[in-house]
Parts: sequence; structure tokens; C-alpha cells
Amino acid sequence: MTGEPSARRPIEHGLPYAVSAVGGLSVAVVLSWFVAFRTTLDAAVTLGAGAIGICALWLLWGGWRLERGAVGPGRYRRIAGWCFAGLVGSALVAGFAAVLLSPPGSLRTLAWFQLAATAGVAGGFTVAILEARAIRREVDAAATAAHADRLEHERELLRYLNDLLRHEVLNSVQIVRGHAAMLIDDGRDDRTRTRLEAINQESDALTAVIEDVRLLLDANECPERTSTTDLAELLERTVSAARDQYADAEIDARLPDSAVVVGNAGIERIFENLLENAIVHNDSGTPHVDLSVETSAETVAVAIADDGPGIPEQWHGSLFDRKSRNHGLGLYLVRILADRYGGAVELADTGPQGTTVVVTLSRPPDHTDRTKTAETGAPSRGAVQPSEPALDRS
Repeated sequence: MTGEPSARRPIEHGLPYAVSAVGGLSVAVVLSWFVAFRTTLDAAVTLGAGAIGICALWLLWGGWRLERGAVGPGRYRRIAGWCFAGLVGSALVAGFAAVLLSPPGSLRTLAWFQLAATAGVAGGFTVAILEARAIRREVDAAATAAHADRLEHERELLRYLNDLLRHEVLNSVQIVRGHAAMLIDDGRDDRTRTRLEAINQESDALTAVIEDVRLLLDANECPERTSTTDLAELLERTVSAARDQYADAEIDARLPDSAVVVGNAGIERIFENLLENAIVHNDSGTPHVDLSVETSAETVAVAIADDGPGIPEQWHGSLFDRKSRNHGLGLYLVRILADRYGGAVELADTGPQGTTVVVTLSRPPDHTDRTKTAETGAPSRGAVQPSEPALDRS
């Protein structure tokens, strides 16, 4: 139809049609034999006609594949050369054979030369296609090697940026923060103290951003899909730390005794961020968060539900996307880390009554857990450092 793009690549040369035409012509000639000489055909001629038919069908199919882009037009001249070489070579061989063997009968002679011509073109076409595919494999291999080199170069750059953040930027921020704290302790006037405290707070926020960026760089450098960790113990530590940090919040956690998942201690940052997000962005006097775990043979799903105001509808589809206007990387970091461990995070439910976010992590093939479930109300084993400043949902 006029105006609609063609589903096939435009044909730049007539070679595909020429190849199919040779095959079609050979088929037509063979069929005409059976009609014109049906009373004089013998086994040898019939066998030759079958061989011609096979070569002709190969050429018909080959022209059809060329027309649909099996080989680029840049190779058409080479294919035509091989077909012509095959035709000439087979014609010379057939001529010498005809002189030496002198096959009796005009029908046999015609069948012999047609078989030689069709087989020669088909053979040349086959060699050309095999050559084109070999070249294509070499090109693909070279492209793959170049891509691998480019990825390694990018990894080296990320390693450099990670080291730069760790040894240069982060150390400089800590020095600025330390000097600001010392000046505050020296008893400066109120105006100077206010500015020094602002420097101190922004230094803490910048430190949190740097740590988040380092986590992203680490996730890109070495996705963790081989080690395992007990998610129940990890969540117990995370919940305990959140209770210590947010004394005004109520956090209920229903955890199994054990839930082994693929990953390492870096998973803890996922749940630190989600708990912090659920509490900090809750406008009630006493924020309430409910954390529960469901296990199956292949996955462990952790649901974190709050009683906050809910997520605005316009943010539902981009809640875990990257945002540049916030301090910290927000829930984008949660998604990146979940992906790192072969898991997923999703907004399961949200509304005026609260929001539920579910993190799903994979189980190792040979996991073994204790299945008894208990509610954790007392402080848990171990402790972790307080999590970074609040993550913004926007």
C-alpha cells in the first residue's frame, strides 16, 4: 500500500531474481522433458533429471533468501562471480566428458549439459554463501572482541572513579567536616556557629551521596550472584538499628528463623533505605511500619508496609527510577541493588492508608532453612551503623 514502509529490505540488485530464475528455468526444462520424451525416458535420464531438480530447488530457495536479506547486497558481486565461475567450470568439465565418453542420444547429451550447468551454478552459489557466512562470523567475532575491550575500559574507568571517591573526595569531605566541628566547639558567635553547623550537615549529606555512588559503582563492577546470606538474621539487625535510630516509630517484624538467599551483606542497604523511607516520609505522630517475610522454594519476598499518606499517582511508574534533584539516590539505589542480587523490587500497593513495597530475592539451589516463624520484639543480635539521611520518594 502506498505510504507504508516495506517489511523487506529494498532490493538493490537483480541477483536474487536471477538466481531464482536459473532455478525456475531448470525446473521448467526438466518438466518439459517428462512431457515431450515420456515414452523414451530411461533410468539414467530420470536420475539426472532428479539431480537437476534438487540443484534447481536450491537455487530457487537461495534467491528467495537473498531477496529477504540473508546476505547483504555488498556481497552480490562476489556471489555472481562464484556462480559464473561454477557455470564455466562445470561447462568445461561437461564438454570434456561429452567428448571422451560420447554419451549416446541427444536427450542424454542435453540432460548432461543441463545437469552440469545447473550443478555448476548451484555449487558456485553454495561456495559464495559459505564464504559470506564465514566473513560474517569473523566480523561478529571482531565486534564482540571490540565490545569486550570497550567494557573492560569502562570497568577500569569505574574502578578509578570508585578509588577517587574513596580516597580523595570522601577524605576531603571528612576533613572539612572535622574542621567545622572543631570550630563549633571553639564557641564561635551564633551566626558563625549556624554556618558551621550548615557545613557540618551538608558534609554528612555529601558523605551519604558518595557512599551511594560507591555502592552503584560496586554493583556495576561485580554483580553478586554466587554467595549466600541468611536474610532473617540480616533483617533482624536492620530492624534493630532502625528502632534505635527512629525511637518515635513503631516497627513490627515477623521473621522466620532462617531464610537463605543469594547475595551478601550488601542486601542490608536495600532494607535500611526502605525502612528509612517509610518512616521519614510518614506524617503521622507515631509512624508504624510492618515488615513480613514469605518464603517459597525459589524466592523470599519481604513486604514493608507503612501507614503514611501514600505515593502520588504520577509517581507510581517512576518511583524506582533515577532522579537527580535529591540528596542521595533514593529508591533508585534500592532497585539497582536488588537487580545486583538477581532480585526485584515493586510497589505492591499504595493509597491514603499507606504503602507496601515488596522486595523479592532468589534462593540458592541447595538452601536449607529453619522454618519456625517468630515475631521479633526485643533488640536483635549485633548492631549496624545508622543509615544515611532520608531518601526522597520524589
